[in-house]
Amino acid sequence: MTIATVRAAGLCTVQDGGRPGHADVGVPVAGALHRERYLIATGLLRGRIDDRAPAIEVLAGTLALDIDVDTVVAVVGPAALQVDGRDAAVGACIAVRAGEHVAVTHLGPGPAYLALAGWRPHPVLGSVSTDTFSGLGPPPLARGAVLQGSGPIDVTRVGAFHRPLSGSTGPIRLTRAGHAALDDLAGQRWSVTAVARSGTRLVGGTLPVEAGLPSRPMVRGAVQATPSGEAVVLGPDGGLTGGYPVVGVVAAVDLDRVSLLAPGDEVAFSVCDVEAAAHAYARWRAGLGALLTHPDHLPH
Repeated sequence: MTIATVRAAGLCTVQDGGRPGHADVGVPVAGALHRERYLIATGLLRGRIDDRAPAIEVLAGTLALDIDVDTVVAVVGPAALQVDGRDAAVGACIAVRAGEHVAVTHLGPGPAYLALAGWRPHPVLGSVSTDTFSGLGPPPLARGAVLQGSGPIDVTRVGAFHRPLSGSTGPIRLTRAGHAALDDLAGQRWSVTAVARSGTRLVGGTLPVEAGLPSRPMVRGAVQATPSGEAVVLGPDGGLTGGYPVVGVVAAVDLDRVSLLAPGDEVAFSVCDVEAAAHAYARWRAGLGALLTHPDHLPH
């Protein structure tokens, strides 16, 4: 059945936790650019953290939906939400009736996410993510796109809300990749010149660059030094191989912070060991469920 129809869309794609495990056949992981916002938006509807749940990632402009059945929406991130022209809460599960209209206007920085109860896109290689690098998954949303699903739609989560926490501050943490220039990278300030799901470009510092390196596997967060003097932090849709030196890798717990950068922003890095980075990520992941709250669970 049709859950909703797209009336208008800015820069909007379908995302989930991505499709890991296919790099050997040339498929990037893709997935949500800001993982915490995505996991909270979908978790609000499901009452648990789930990497497979679909969401619409709104990076710019306004997403407008015509709702075809009674359903529930949750928007998390920097956005204004309206239902039939009325302001509605961001960071909470909102009941929407058939025939109403939902508009999500991006405010920034970084992406916002809309989760829609009952919507079930068709997966490709186990994921519904739009991959802007390989072209796998659904195309970016556009006017007339139909969001299909199946009933019954769970409305018991209406009223559930998100307890926001203050984000991390200070330099973005990097782990070593065996390159001697990591301390040079961390010892200089960089300015953002371009941002995309494929990667974030930085200028301002200087890094030694070896010529003629063999192509090698890449991961999200890898920081490459280019012959032009730029540094590139690979995003979820970044290439799988590259011949530029990898100076360091952004700690997984700080990847969401990279997604908040915009052209003109200044960036500083610090070096941390892999064990500390892994522990920080595990603590972040373990704490996500505590951010989901339902009024029925509050003390009376």
